[in-house]
Amino acid sequence: MFFQTSCVAPISSNSAKSPQLTRDYSAPRNYAQHRAQQQKYQSSIGTLAYTDHGSKSSKNTIVMIHGVPTNSWAYRKIIPSLQQSHRVVTVDLLGYGFSSKPKNSGSNYSPQSQASAVRALLKTIGVNQYTVMMHDMGGLVAWEMMRQDSSAVKNLVVLNTIVTKDGFDHPKMKPGVMTKLITNAYSSPLSSSAILTMTFKHMGLTGADRLNRGECKGYVTPLKEGSSAALYAFFTSLNPKLYQRLDSHQATLHKFKGKTLVLWGAEDKNLTTRQIPYLKKHLSIPSSNINIYPTGGHLLTEEIPDEIIQKVNQFLR
Repeated sequence: MFFQTSCVAPISSNSAKSPQLTRDYSAPRNYAQHRAQQQKYQSSIGTLAYTDHGSKSSKNTIVMIHGVPTNSWAYRKIIPSLQQSHRVVTVDLLGYGFSSKPKNSGSNYSPQSQASAVRALLKTIGVNQYTVMMHDMGGLVAWEMMRQDSSAVKNLVVLNTIVTKDGFDHPKMKPGVMTKLITNAYSSPLSSSAILTMTFKHMGLTGADRLNRGECKGYVTPLKEGSSAALYAFFTSLNPKLYQRLDSHQATLHKFKGKTLVLWGAEDKNLTTRQIPYLKKHLSIPSSNINIYPTGGHLLTEEIPDEIIQKVNQFLR
């Protein structure tokens, strides 16, 4: 089965606790505990929810950027171990998780705007250089962060992310009523659980670690709180203009002096391994830093968290 307990199971809506300042991220038993460990930063567009754990004096800071339609909950299994050796910052992008969900006006949800908001947060909390860990749409934000200030990015950890057009089998959605109906379904209490289950299954969530009802809640709850505008902006941006923007990042990638670690699930139906040659070419990644998991799917942080922790620690050492 895809889930031990499907995300379609009824999920109650509990109010989250107020964010508390903390230096130690405790592995949450439920989504409410994850939110209780988040702090808030007011950007020029809206409020960003983030976690900041580990020692400020650590040699490495890892900034974790999630994808669509997820949030920082996706990283909960790897934060507790990584914070022992590194400072770890996770961010809920605007429109997702516990962050604000503004209207889809202007460029609020563009990768450029998301990147600017994350960089402003990092500057405020004193993070000037960092390793970016990216997943899915988080790659679009990471490439823009590099473009805006390449000197701040020390290293890259790439988890099944959007790199280029080749190998990206995305849903074909055009601006209009039909796409609005689909994206609204993610936020509807009646359909959010079912459509998220369908999305994850298509992406190939596999492995020994499967989502139970409580883990599903960490993904479903924020969607039901109104992520439809952000989702609409994302899906309708998957067009030739986006791919031209991705191709224009080549100059930034060629100039990058840091190291890159690739961790990729080969069973991912949306972001296939055909994305990897582009990375290898433009970032000059040695083969030893490219790890392809034949039975892995789209969400490796759910499937093989211990393997990711080990690889990241080795990489940063």
